[in-house]
Amino acid sequence: MRTTCPKSEYLEINPEILALAEELLSSNEIQCAEELSINLARKSTRLSAQAALKKMLGYRPKRPIYYAYLEIDRLPHLTRYLIENMGHFVDSMVKCVVTEKLATTKYNNKPLGQNLPKLQNKIPGELYSTIEKFNLLIYVPAKHDFNVINRSHRFTSKEVVFTIYITLKLKEKITEISNEVEAYCSDKTNDRYGLPSYN
Repeated sequence: MRTTCPKSEYLEINPEILALAEELLSSNEIQCAEELSINLARKSTRLSAQAALKKMLGYRPKRPIYYAYLEIDRLPHLTRYLIENMGHFVDSMVKCVVTEKLATTKYNNKPLGQNLPKLQNKIPGELYSTIEKFNLLIYVPAKHDFNVINRSHRFTSKEVVFTIYITLKLKEKITEISNEVEAYCSDKTNDRYGLPSYN
């Protein structure tokens, strides 16, 4: 059984993930993501592409971004865990916002799909919609969808690159509305808010 994403699939991307990226990212960011995806697929430029992704992503908060950072070395072959950790990151940011907006930590053990509705009308509608799409198109499939149709692996390396760009844009937008997310991204609130450690 093949254990890596085949070369022929490196540059495939789900049209819905691409559409989400186009809604959220600038044309320059889309172009950069395309170029990084191509460079990641080539052996001659792979190391530089991995280095560029690591520089973009950073390694805080340690849980789960440091784990995603380490998974970059496995691209373009292994993809699911990196995608899943991007989802864990968005999930944890939403937990911070729920804690802040509702002044309680009682929802910290609930998944993103259950927590997000608690923020309806409490965060900008466009941001709410984007997180909802991210959850349905990226995070839930990374955790639960093992049915693969017309390809060998559920996620391609290009989808990983675009997911990193999407996640970092979400981080930027969520940080704008939450001081607690800003603190979490600096590793200052994990213990205080009981946020899960994705070990």
